[in-house]
Amino acid sequence: MELFVAEKPSVARYLAQVLSGGYEKKGEYYEGKDGRIYGAAQGHLVKCVSPDEVNEEWGWRGNISKLPFFMEDIPLKVIDEPSAKTKYKTLVDLMKKADIIYVATDAGREGEHIFRKILKKSGIKGKELKRLWIRKMTAEGVLKAFEDLKDLSEYDGLALSGQLREESDLLIGINATILATKLSESESVLSLGRVQTPTLFLIVGRDMLIENFTKVKHYSVIAKDQKGNTFELVLDKETHLSKEEADKLLQNLGNRRNLDIEDKLKKEKPQKLFDLTSLQKYMNKKYKWTAKKTLDVTQKLYEKQYVTYPRTSSQYIAGDEELPQVLKAHEDNEVIKRILDLGYKIEPSFVNPEKVSDHEAIIITTNPKGDNIVGDESLLYDIIFKRFAAAFYPPAVKKETIASFDDGEYKFKAKESILIEKGWKEIFDMDLETGNLAEIQLSDIGGYHIIEKETKPPSRYTEASLLGDMENAAKFLMSDDDKKTLKKAEGIGTVATRDSIIELLIRRGYIERVKNNLVSTELGRKLIQMMPEDFLLTKVQATAYLETLLSEIQEGNMTANEFYKELQQFVLKTCSDIKANVKTISMERESVTKCKKCGSPIYENKKVYSCSNKECKVILFKNGLEKLGKASVTQKEASKLLNGSIVKVKLKSKNKSWTQPVVFNFEKNWIEFAEKK
Repeated sequence: MELFVAEKPSVARYLAQVLSGGYEKKGEYYEGKDGRIYGAAQGHLVKCVSPDEVNEEWGWRGNISKLPFFMEDIPLKVIDEPSAKTKYKTLVDLMKKADIIYVATDAGREGEHIFRKILKKSGIKGKELKRLWIRKMTAEGVLKAFEDLKDLSEYDGLALSGQLREESDLLIGINATILATKLSESESVLSLGRVQTPTLFLIVGRDMLIENFTKVKHYSVIAKDQKGNTFELVLDKETHLSKEEADKLLQNLGNRRNLDIEDKLKKEKPQKLFDLTSLQKYMNKKYKWTAKKTLDVTQKLYEKQYVTYPRTSSQYIAGDEELPQVLKAHEDNEVIKRILDLGYKIEPSFVNPEKVSDHEAIIITTNPKGDNIVGDESLLYDIIFKRFAAAFYPPAVKKETIASFDDGEYKFKAKESILIEKGWKEIFDMDLETGNLAEIQLSDIGGYHIIEKETKPPSRYTEASLLGDMENAAKFLMSDDDKKTLKKAEGIGTVATRDSIIELLIRRGYIERVKNNLVSTELGRKLIQMMPEDFLLTKVQATAYLETLLSEIQEGNMTANEFYKELQQFVLKTCSDIKANVKTISMERESVTKCKKCGSPIYENKKVYSCSNKECKVILFKNGLEKLGKASVTQKEASKLLNGSIVKVKLKSKNKSWTQPVVFNFEKNWIEFAEKK
């Protein structure tokens, strides 16, 4: 029996359609018309066991003196969900019966790791194993991959790097999280990790920079011509004039000369094809979509076979031999018809096999847009379609004009940029433009004016800008070697995980969405601020360092034993930093008030105000008055209530609102109406 193991059922069905000419569903798998069998893992079915299952001292109930723990080659278990157990059993039963197994999980480290975990947990040995490495999820791409089958053993380095990546994240994350949470005596779990912590560090750092920013007013001098063009004094970027300096400069002006006009034609190539991150950034900027929403909708289009594989980090295609079939399939579309009629070819620089590692850019397939894609799916499909079609159009041409003149020792400059040939911008309904700066004369320029400016802080992170910095995190590094490594690793996280990292930080209360911005919460800031300045997990260097080791593993230049030695030192350093710093931080937390019942400090977290004395058990829920129309009890109100004072609060119900004296009941831990005297 020939068995194909895909990562998802949709891929298994597609492979059966292409390689077997159709299929019949047989419970949890598919049987091709030629008898081949197609199974699917549905993502991860197997995971590392929890450390406390190996040793209870390594979990939340253990003593922190036993941390950090460390182990190699962590045992595996099937994920404890009914669907995962069913799919795992189905796959293992099929694998036992198979004479040859074609591994058709996603082409990349995670895809390789998903299958290897199933194989390792099953204990199956002695099977013929072949790798179906599919870069392009089209019929032609699948057939070509089947022609180029390789022995699975050729990917052993990739598989080992996947295993060690998962074990690294577990060993670092669990040790650091338990230690930080327990030592800080936090009411909330202080989750730390190799990817989430440096991402949070970026957001907290940006917020602190903004909030501590001091605006500086400065001044410049301008003159406008009769057509509305503005000529501004040319200054170095670091030079800021005071009002007095601008007034003095103005007094020395009045001898204009040397008008110079320079025209340049600038060709603009079509925008690059989409990879997942660039598509997520585009949709966030233009439509305020979250990264997760963009991935989810693209995945639906992929499963319906309207676009190629979404979890790609490449903006290139490996070859153009299949493009004629794609264009032909869409010839009824006016834009595509024009491409075919005029014989347009794709921008040559977009075809580069060296820049395609796992999957090609996201483009349309040979399936024309159908009636089964509407709403968000229709919107996103049209955007991917236009970006693909634009890649065949000639460059747009802009005319850039720079006009300048001298006045004494000073220079003034005006700029103009106009579109004179639409090229690919025709698809986006851009109009040609006319300018007038090239025709200006010195006599057309009016008098000088002083204008006031002010320095501006950086903008808050949006998902688009954060994704950009996660992808290009190498820019935060000083070492050229670190920069190269992180660029090769494509930054913090992967295209497939960055959206989930953002959602994870939100779910854990470290950041929140404020309109289209991502802003750190008090909890998120405290987590970063309690760590030392050189703390490994807040630094991009940590990702660069570990990615260097994983690259060495993948390429066969490092053994697993050597990796474990390096990783153990990393874990020890991380945990020693936490032990040395978090102990003192926990004692410096600001309390809301002192508990009337026992006198201990009252601390605040996301949901409650609670007594720090665990024996006391006084707790005031922030939503204690929600049913009466008050969303949350403020810190000031909580301070008075937990001191035993009566507090007047504003309540509302339907169209009625009133002020009500309330008091905290220390025995029942709730707020109640104060008795009238």
